[in-house]
Amino acid sequence: MSTHYRVGIIGCGNIAERHARAYLSVPGLDLVAGAEPDPEVASSFKETFGIAEMYEDAEKMLRNESLDIVSICTWHSLHAPQTVRAAEGGVKAVLCEKPMAVNLDEADRMVDACKAHNTKLALAHQRRFYPGWTEARRLIQTGAVDRPACTSNRRKRA
Repeated sequence: MSTHYRVGIIGCGNIAERHARAYLSVPGLDLVAGAEPDPEVASSFKETFGIAEMYEDAEKMLRNESLDIVSICTWHSLHAPQTVRAAEGGVKAVLCEKPMAVNLDEADRMVDACKAHNTKLALAHQRRFYPGWTEARRLIQTGAVDRPACTSNRRKRA
C-alpha cells in the first residue's frame, strides 16, 4: 500500500512552477489545488499542471481541500499569516519560499504555530550550488580558510 499526500500551492507565479514540477516528479504526491488571485495566472497554472481545483482565495483552498502539504509562493508579507493558517488547518507540512518572514516576530509566530499543530516547516532557501558558496565550501574543505564561527542572535522570549 503506497502513501499519497495531497498538495496545494498558494501563489501560482513563476517560482510556483518549480514547486509544481518538483511535486509532479515525486510518486505519491498529488498536486490537487492552487490558490491564485490573478485569473490569467490561475488559468494558465491549472492548464499547465493539470490541477483539479484552483481558488482565488487561499483561505478557501485551505478550508476545502484537506491538504497534507502546502507550498507558499506568495509575497513576503503574506508568508507568516498563510503559514499560520495552513498549520491551524491541519496541514502536515509547509514549504515556504524565501524570505521566511519580514521580521523576527513573524518568523517566531510561524514556528510557534507549526509546533503547536505538529506541522513540519521547511524553507526554500538553499544556495549550496551557487558558485560563490561552492567555492567557499572548497576553501573550507581544503583548509585554505577556517570554518566560520556559528553564533546565534535569536532573542529570548519572556
